[in-house]
Amino acid sequence: MADKHILGGRAFVSVIESTVEHDLYFHGIAGRAGLRFEKGEHESPEDFAARILDETIQSGKALELIGCLMVPEDVGVEGWTPEEAQKTAAFIGQLRGEEDKARVRALILSLLMDFFRCGLASIWTSPSFSKRQPVPDPSESPIATAAGAAS
Repeated sequence: MADKHILGGRAFVSVIESTVEHDLYFHGIAGRAGLRFEKGEHESPEDFAARILDETIQSGKALELIGCLMVPEDVGVEGWTPEEAQKTAAFIGQLRGEEDKARVRALILSLLMDFFRCGLASIWTSPSFSKRQPVPDPSESPIATAAGAAS
């Protein structure tokens, strides 16, 4: 069950099961924001969290990231689209109440950390994946070779 968040009198749920489109959209925003999700060698978990929060806020992409990581409850996780993410970000950006502002600040880090803690999209950020796993050449796969031989 997705976490529920109330902001501006509306209910939102966390995107807990992402699609390929969602993962790519998220990583595009995170990349443009300059976020580095690799914990530094001498960085404590608290320092790591503080750095991610600071980088997110300073990047100017915090609202886009929040909009990507949750969706209005009435839309549901299955209804997430990049356009819905933009609508969510716009709605959150116009909130004025102090309680809402405090909730948004708390959500920034918790949503980002939940996204990675759940292992969503971890293949895209895994140093071992990006450094050790070459992209296979489809023409060298046994299936492609067999298909080529059969034609």
